[in-house]
Amino acid sequence: MANLTLISNPGSASRKYALYDGQKCLAKLHFEVVDKQIVCTLKQPGREPLKLPENLSHLTFAGSQLSEILTANNLIGANDNVKRIALRTVAPSTYFQQDRLLSKDGLKRLKDLEPEASIHVHASLQEANILATEFPQATLVAISDSAFHAGKPDRAKYYSIPLDDAKKLGIVRYGYHGLSAESVVSQFGEDIKLPTRTIIAHLGGGASLTALQNGQSIDNTMGYSPLEGLVMATRSGDIDATAVEALRRSLKLDAQQFADYLNDRSGLLGVSGASSDIPILLKLEAEGHQGAKLALELYVYHVAQAVGRMTVALGGLDALVFTGTVGERSAEIRRRVIKQLHFLGLELNPHLNHQTLAPAELTQLGTSRHPVKIYVAPANEDLVMAKHAAKITK
Repeated sequence: MANLTLISNPGSASRKYALYDGQKCLAKLHFEVVDKQIVCTLKQPGREPLKLPENLSHLTFAGSQLSEILTANNLIGANDNVKRIALRTVAPSTYFQQDRLLSKDGLKRLKDLEPEASIHVHASLQEANILATEFPQATLVAISDSAFHAGKPDRAKYYSIPLDDAKKLGIVRYGYHGLSAESVVSQFGEDIKLPTRTIIAHLGGGASLTALQNGQSIDNTMGYSPLEGLVMATRSGDIDATAVEALRRSLKLDAQQFADYLNDRSGLLGVSGASSDIPILLKLEAEGHQGAKLALELYVYHVAQAVGRMTVALGGLDALVFTGTVGERSAEIRRRVIKQLHFLGLELNPHLNHQTLAPAELTQLGTSRHPVKIYVAPANEDLVMAKHAAKITK
């Protein structure tokens, strides 16, 4: 009888799941909308991916299909037991800056945070409720996406507001994409040692940069919530607080509507007026679409600018690592970012960059004659989450 761990990683445009037996991945499931229909892709080691059309009204309910899918594909047998469910949790608080059991008290604490980061916390609560019903015998564990950044120095942690208010209310720069950063660090070892001063560029639907000093996070471009920082697929990134108030008054939006505006209708989608998808925007740009051109210019500019900022935090730079969907798969975005960073001693090998798409392992992309190494690494948050969940439920 296997004691299994189910991984849940709810996103704004997809639902990702994985099934682990210890540290062995048995399957990955990805729910997304394709041509207005929700489709589940099931991936198993050594087998071709399966497309499974789902009769779902919304991605929110994807978790309700898991038991049936896993059983039908012989991934869960009659004697198997999903012992724990590891839920990626993005929640701005010191309490959730470490992994937590989602007991009755834990769920209440998460619910209390919903007004602070409604989009991410609401998704976590929905997943917790659905999966608890689907797998009633399993222990729910909230795996913190900000714990990796908990040791940041105060200069990178605090906003310049009255310190008493910051401490009392917990208004600090927690930082996120910590699970991704941890997965990248774990891929360095004896063969390729982790450089002393490394920047990880997680570029996906959400995007952030993390500065690592000897493998420890000393800064991250995200702040109190994942809205701060870079231009993202549908998130605005940095915006002046006064501009925020002016926008909200002029558009006559309530708090929830305005949160949706900044999180779901801005970023690449808002600027281009066409799409949040990088490959589509690149195609539109080539066809002369000015909105797509500007959106891509903003995106690349802010990533490159943030590399400069993180280099200052580190006092120099030894390596830049791309990860995330865009970081791993878009050779063109990597090329454009590095083009703006030649002055820091970064240069891509054009051939390696062009041929490296969705690599299965840590891969070097730079040239030997330049001092700063450039890598691309697959983000394997699932394995990190499985390890964390096993520790907390021992």
